[in-house]
Amino acid sequence: MKIKQQRFITSTAAVLMVCLLVSGYFAVAQSGSSDDPLVTQSYLDAVITPKAMQTAENAANAQANTLSARINELSQKLNESITAAAAAVASDETFLKRVSAAGGGTAADSGTWQSLTLSAGQKVYLAAGAEVVLRSGAATCVESGGRGLVNLSEVGELSEGEALDLYALYTATTQSAGLQATERTKVLISGDYSVA
Repeated sequence: MKIKQQRFITSTAAVLMVCLLVSGYFAVAQSGSSDDPLVTQSYLDAVITPKAMQTAENAANAQANTLSARINELSQKLNESITAAAAAVASDETFLKRVSAAGGGTAADSGTWQSLTLSAGQKVYLAAGAEVVLRSGAATCVESGGRGLVNLSEVGELSEGEALDLYALYTATTQSAGLQATERTKVLISGDYSVA
């Protein structure tokens, strides 16, 4: 009987010793330390999240810089292409003769074409019979007395606020009909006009 009692005491002491060792380990290990086997919210907030945010921000900035450089490169190429096309149109005698033959010009300027650059918001008022070709940029029609510009290239009439097409030939059917630039714009004009 004594042996059984001794075994019981020894077994109980061993179990208590293991419990004390495990609880001692957990008491020594601090929350959020490298000894703590669990990932805590404070560790995520203090270490992981800032690193992830910085990595994402660096990647986004690099991508934005790459895209911005590509947009600038394409914009420059487009501007060069437009400038080259406009120069080719302005120096193409055959084109200018066809434009002149399509509607004439005023007697005062005998079909001479002038190049004009407008800033956004500037208006050009044409004399009756004057002609205009939009070379670059964007512009809208300005009416005079309910009449706008006639598109001789497509046989149609523009009313107040309608956009002009690039390289289409327009003529003013009334005094002071014209166009308003909505951005930096270049036009060819044959005939009398005024800029406001």
